[in-house]
Amino acid sequence: MRTRLTGPAPWASSWTTPLQRALGNRTVFAFVVLFLFWVATNVLVPNFATVGHTQYVLQTGAFLGLVAAGQTLVIIIGGIDLSVAGVLSLGAVVCAQLIASKQAGVPEAIAISLALSALIGLANGLGIRKLRLPPLVMTLATLTIIQGGLLLYTNGSPKSVHVPILSFLANDKTFGIPNVFLLLMVVSVFCVWLLNFSRFGRSAYAMGINPQAARLSGVDLNRTAYLMYTLSGLLAGVAGLVLMGFTDNAYLAMGNPYQLASIAAVVLGGTSILGGRGHYLGTVAGALLLTILTGLLPVLNIPQAGQNVTQGLVIIGLLLLYSRERGDE
Repeated sequence: MRTRLTGPAPWASSWTTPLQRALGNRTVFAFVVLFLFWVATNVLVPNFATVGHTQYVLQTGAFLGLVAAGQTLVIIIGGIDLSVAGVLSLGAVVCAQLIASKQAGVPEAIAISLALSALIGLANGLGIRKLRLPPLVMTLATLTIIQGGLLLYTNGSPKSVHVPILSFLANDKTFGIPNVFLLLMVVSVFCVWLLNFSRFGRSAYAMGINPQAARLSGVDLNRTAYLMYTLSGLLAGVAGLVLMGFTDNAYLAMGNPYQLASIAAVVLGGTSILGGRGHYLGTVAGALLLTILTGLLPVLNIPQAGQNVTQGLVIIGLLLLYSRERGDE
């Protein structure tokens, strides 16, 4: 006989109030690290924190934050999504091709791109749950298929196009705040609600901690996985569209920098790579931290090889700090 998931789950170490879960210790710790890193950066590079540069960090960090939003959702259920790079490229390339070739208007092209992105996410979920494929294998295969499909679709020469609404979202500001960062805040509110105030969120954490126990407690593992992977694909598609608006350009490899960076942002934000623990607000801090680091190293005249080594060492060092932090939820 199944027991419905109603009261506090026996496998959860601290199921307190939703607000406490939303602002857990790891999330606060992530923002403390971000603040300290920001201060240290301004010591190393005077005038680094000008208004203009701060706006640029928020703007470019928002692109990573959007991709990392979906990555957070799938990691919390114990999965991973390596296809986000391909879906991001697909969202931009398909939209640009449809508009440039006049096969669709701007609203239709955006809708088609987002629908395809969401369907790819759903396909990932179906492959993982129905075909029992490991998330790493399934999403990596999806990435490869997307890359090949886009190459055929564009004949290796994707079109570029200026889309005013996407340029407005990516480049303009409202009261001095980049619009794309405001979009990220809207997504953040949704993710916080989904993970901490909805039944799906409770199911996601339970699934990430112990799928068997969650299933016996009445959690629909399939439906939870389908939703999280669909949202991951959709949000990667959104990131692709606004990134195209940022550059007025769409190319086949535009999602590549976000594949591993999205995972790093999630983990640096305090979410366990094994699933079941973490909060999306911490991911926002992780995305901004990586953005600051990526912008700082060239300013210090560190060569590309040194930048790669430094980024890796900083990530390892911060993860060691997290592992020593004793205030886990």
